[in-house]
Amino acid sequence: VYSLFLTLTLALHRAEAIDVQGIPEAGKPVTGSLVPAPGVTAQVSTHKGEWSSFASMEGDAEPIFLITGRVKNTSPKPLTYVKFQFELLGENGVVVIRDYGYNRKAEELRDEVYESGKKALQDMKIEPLTANAEDGFRFLFFKSDIPKFHSYRIRLLESK
Repeated sequence: VYSLFLTLTLALHRAEAIDVQGIPEAGKPVTGSLVPAPGVTAQVSTHKGEWSSFASMEGDAEPIFLITGRVKNTSPKPLTYVKFQFELLGENGVVVIRDYGYNRKAEELRDEVYESGKKALQDMKIEPLTANAEDGFRFLFFKSDIPKFHSYRIRLLESK
């Protein structure tokens, strides 16, 4: 059992090292900021943006910019979701690309059946974020799909 554990650990370590080869930005910090919205009953407690990689269908490592963090429900009531806008900014602070996402428990809301209106929010079976509880969030941009940028910004759009 120990040798299996050791083999798996070494394989994962090697895979991680291989994944970031060829990504010169890997390991370099990227500056990020937050913009809370009035009426949003959630607070981002931590966040970071960093370059990493994602295994493509061909098995190659595709460079990605990954934004991750933690969000806390500051409401006395459960929240079904917290919605974020993720923005990549040029050196002049102008948005070069943006997209949106949800806290981890509500990521399913990006699904086509919900976004197209074929399924209602109450039918999505999202596990609520209880009062004072925390959840993670994540969003990735594929390097091949984005222009050059200098920093990122997270906007809290809404909580429900």
